[in-house]
Amino acid sequence: MPKNRKLLFRCAAVLLGLAVLPLFEMTCRIAGWGADRPANDAFAEFAAVRPLFRRDDSGQRFHVAEDRRSFFADESFAVQKPPNEFRIFVFGGSTVQGRPYSLPTAFGTFLEIGLKHAVPSKRWEVINCGGVSYASYRLLPIMQECLRYKPDLYIVCTGHNEFLECITYAEVISAAPIVAKTYRRLRGLNSFRLLQDAMGGAVEPDMVGRRRSHDSVLAEEVDALLDHQGGLEAYSRAALHADQVVETFGQNLQRTIDMSRQAGVPLLLMCPPSNLQNCPPFKSEFSAQTDDVTRQQITTDLKTAGHLQKTEMNAAIALLEQITAVDDRFAFSWYQLGQAYLPHGRFHDAAAAFERARDEDVCPLRMTSGLRAMMSGVAENNDIPLLDIHQLLQKKARRDIVGDSVLVDHIHPSFRSNQAIALSVIDRLRSLNLISIDQEKWKPSAQAAFDDHLQSLEDLYFLRGLRTLKSLEGWTQGRGDGPRLTATSGRDTGTP
Repeated sequence: MPKNRKLLFRCAAVLLGLAVLPLFEMTCRIAGWGADRPANDAFAEFAAVRPLFRRDDSGQRFHVAEDRRSFFADESFAVQKPPNEFRIFVFGGSTVQGRPYSLPTAFGTFLEIGLKHAVPSKRWEVINCGGVSYASYRLLPIMQECLRYKPDLYIVCTGHNEFLECITYAEVISAAPIVAKTYRRLRGLNSFRLLQDAMGGAVEPDMVGRRRSHDSVLAEEVDALLDHQGGLEAYSRAALHADQVVETFGQNLQRTIDMSRQAGVPLLLMCPPSNLQNCPPFKSEFSAQTDDVTRQQITTDLKTAGHLQKTEMNAAIALLEQITAVDDRFAFSWYQLGQAYLPHGRFHDAAAAFERARDEDVCPLRMTSGLRAMMSGVAENNDIPLLDIHQLLQKKARRDIVGDSVLVDHIHPSFRSNQAIALSVIDRLRSLNLISIDQEKWKPSAQAAFDDHLQSLEDLYFLRGLRTLKSLEGWTQGRGDGPRLTATSGRDTGTP
């Protein structure tokens, strides 16, 4: 056969084979096969594939699956939703779960108790979906799952954990644009989605949260840097990819809003609190523009300022202001300046310095100003109610600066603060006309019920919480005992 005829024959065979694809796609669309599902883009979810809840042996209740209880407390609810029940799902990280304690003293539990006193005519069920170290991208598939359980309200409190997997996460969301673009286009085809379903999701790229040999794949469960030996050393300003993480955080919030709206489930966003006054930055790093001689001088001046704070406060403030002017990226300098302002009653200046210290921390275990601004903007743009827990607790804190008076560590609220959060949520739900309060003087009875509830808990519960608190302190200081990490590239931090 002449060469040209062979080539023509091969081209015709390829075209004939390709002609089947449009026909198959048309058939799928007409038959409704492979219909699209919301929030199913693996490049945005990085989802774990296992369900959070499973039926128990009786088949009557859902429980947190045993293979998820390293990160989630054992929560349960009825498979068949009882009549007159208002079912609330609360999503977030350890703040939602009630750490360093657990569900019995989480704000979700106090919310359920408070609602029973505010509106006793209804049956209330608040289901805690708080996962330790869970960031917004890991919450998305859980929220998607919980749509099957007949929710009446979603409450999402997130923002502290966005940088716990920042290095791996940044590599995943920075996947080759052509790959992500191609995948999204394929996801628009019913035939492709049908094939995914038929193969149990195996067609998805290796970015759906399952552990693979490739480095830029998120683990099926949280793999926080600080869980590893050398985790703190792995943090550097370059490794944070902060702008990218903030932008993707906004996209995750938008997907949360779209998901709840499509399902007709009301949504309340909550901005979690940060300890500013009593939490030094976990890791400081000099600006890249600061030379070695200046770094050494700053280290010396910080020690001098520490001594001056005991005797000559004005001189200490002047020196610290000079240090922050020379290098405004070194987080510890801002924290020291905030502490120096306090005895002079300069509380507004102190708060601003503490916020700057938090934002320049290169190990961001507290929600940064960038993340807070993103949440506020997304909520406003979508007309979604936002409850700022940091501002709520700020009004209850000494000197109007969130610290140990309202939090037990760097982010977790005290028992009283969790109660205040619950009462504030109820007030917000009433203002949104999502609930109608049955009786006016419900708060005193709710507070009494809170106290009775605390009294009912065993001493061992509080002892376990204190032990967890001590463990958390070591974790934030880089004393994780997991497999050792190799520190990322970056310059010496020069932390004093």
